[in-house]
Amino acid sequence: MRIRSIFIIIIIIAATAACLVGCSSDESDGAALSGRPSSGRALRVDLNLYTPGTIPQGIGDPVKMASELAKEWRAQRGGRDIVFQQLINTGSSEGEWLKTQLIGGMAPEIVSMNAEVAWPDVDKGWFVPLDEYMERPNPYIPGNERWIDSFKNQALVGAKRAPDGKLYCVPIDIVETGVFYNKDILRTYGYEEPPDTWDEMLELNARIKEDGTIPFTAGGNLASDWGQDIIFELLYHDILPQMDLVASRADAQGYLGHYLEAAEAGFLFTKGFFTRRDPRWREMNRMLREWREGWAQELKNTDPDRLFLTERLAMYWNGSWFVRRMATDPFIDFEWGVGYIPTITQETSPYGAGTPATVIGGAAVQLHVTNSALLNDNVEDCIDWLMFLTAPQNIERLASEALVYIPNVVGAKTDERLAPFQDIFERQYCAIKWLESMDGEYKKFWRRMLDYYLNDGCTLDEFLVMLEENFAAWVTDHQDDMGWDFEAMEKTWAQREELLLHELEPIP
Repeated sequence: MRIRSIFIIIIIIAATAACLVGCSSDESDGAALSGRPSSGRALRVDLNLYTPGTIPQGIGDPVKMASELAKEWRAQRGGRDIVFQQLINTGSSEGEWLKTQLIGGMAPEIVSMNAEVAWPDVDKGWFVPLDEYMERPNPYIPGNERWIDSFKNQALVGAKRAPDGKLYCVPIDIVETGVFYNKDILRTYGYEEPPDTWDEMLELNARIKEDGTIPFTAGGNLASDWGQDIIFELLYHDILPQMDLVASRADAQGYLGHYLEAAEAGFLFTKGFFTRRDPRWREMNRMLREWREGWAQELKNTDPDRLFLTERLAMYWNGSWFVRRMATDPFIDFEWGVGYIPTITQETSPYGAGTPATVIGGAAVQLHVTNSALLNDNVEDCIDWLMFLTAPQNIERLASEALVYIPNVVGAKTDERLAPFQDIFERQYCAIKWLESMDGEYKKFWRRMLDYYLNDGCTLDEFLVMLEENFAAWVTDHQDDMGWDFEAMEKTWAQREELLLHELEPIP
């Protein structure tokens, strides 16, 4: 047994040494970037879909611009080589592979992951705070005095600060959703673009469906998941300032506005909101089911990409990433455009504010500097590479080649085919992402029951009862959490109680 243990240890040491040598060499899946000898250990960089050799959307040539930029950076700076090392996909960026690498100080120096995924671990020293570096000038942008000022959407950057107030990521680009539409089909019904109001959309959906074409659907669970978030804001718009009991950070207000955090939603539930006493909540779920009449018959396993590409689908709610498919597929022979979700007016619902539908997207590729940079003494190299990458002339080339996301840098041009998404992103952000606010079993239960309800498995009242029970268990499970400070919210509630309770039906 002891001999076997020693043998295993030897194997692990040998494998670790091989990994370190391989990562420092000029070859990693063909991604080493310089013929010159490295001045030190190579930087290992994960650039998500910008990683050389990646084929975004599975169509077109592999991307290679990051390799070109790395060569230019090395030539200008005379610094380290860069080896592109995309994260191992273990189901999500918070998977066991990355955490194991971070614990061992062996992760790539720069990794791409959502800021919110990193937040629970920032106290472990796995990620380098970037605030002091953001205050420096970016030498690759003439006239720049503070790197942070070079980012286009400042509120979005502010929203990526961790709960400790520090910024651990560089949000280099933006992802947004939009409604791709077949212009040829819509013109048949007298429309040049999707309708502006909810009633018009429902009427058009019914006409298209009657003729045997699918009016509207979305990728995956997008319509039923984020769809309820869109409807929620359109129906609660007028009272959201009063419902928002914990104000967002000042530097994130322009992006988050009156966004309801999970704890706020839980507190408001205890007061009667998001129950059968809440008429807007009932209306939201009723309208979602009414909207579903125009979607593909089968929600789970339908291939909406194929439906749209073969002209059996009139309107397709999807992300900016789908532009690459539409622009690259040689078999598309119809005109298409990009619009957005219509507004809800009082002609449709007494709670409709008539305001524009809010956006649901946000930061796309979010780059973090890991503890490997500290251990390998190359933090300054990492920062310099990120500054070079986010110079407008460079991020523009990176984003234009991939044709998936919008550069989040002042002065970087957006490809005209992505321009509609830039316009959509100028709208207010959604008020909440309901399913993302839940966790564990409660999120899964809601998702299952939502599918059940939308496919006529239960009535609206039955669905609302199930949601209430799920909400109650969720709130109970979090009542002792430090972040769920109901006592502080109670003070603000007391000042607004009379106005807010007026929105609810009396307790039966």
